[in-house]
Amino acid sequence: MFVVMFLGCLLYADDVILLSPSVVGLQEMLNRCCKISHSVSLQFYVKKCHWMAVGRMYKAVISPVILDGQAVEWCDRAIYLGIYLAIAKAVKFDINPVKRSVYAACISIFSHSHGVGELALLTLQASYSLSVLMYVSPALSLNCKQISELNACWNCVIRRIFAVLVLQKC
Repeated sequence: MFVVMFLGCLLYADDVILLSPSVVGLQEMLNRCCKISHSVSLQFYVKKCHWMAVGRMYKAVISPVILDGQAVEWCDRAIYLGIYLAIAKAVKFDINPVKRSVYAACISIFSHSHGVGELALLTLQASYSLSVLMYVSPALSLNCKQISELNACWNCVIRRIFAVLVLQKC
């Protein structure tokens, strides 16, 4: 038996995604979020909020949505958990910023770890760089190519730690 379930709200730490099949529905969800946030003394930072349309109407001009009396900015790309979401007829995930962050963390650790043993270096990289790489994995469904690219990042770290020579450039 095939069951379809609609999830209108995705939460991960303090990041929230609201999903609605209509602008009217989205506005109602925002109104409820605003009302609840006021009752528990929380406040949304509207300048960090964005909204986008996905599907066949993604290029349509749509009236703005309002959160706590302020217009929420429309965008065609947004960051969620360090991953860029790009809109079109479907949502696409851009993992390049994550890869850049991983490589930056790795380079920083390698540049400050001269004379450190392989096991200690592996532990440092696993604690800092791998955590950047794995932060989003439970929340997103990545395709095989994206998973391969993230695996390649970690493989480059392992090769560098253990001085494994490979023909391809990492």
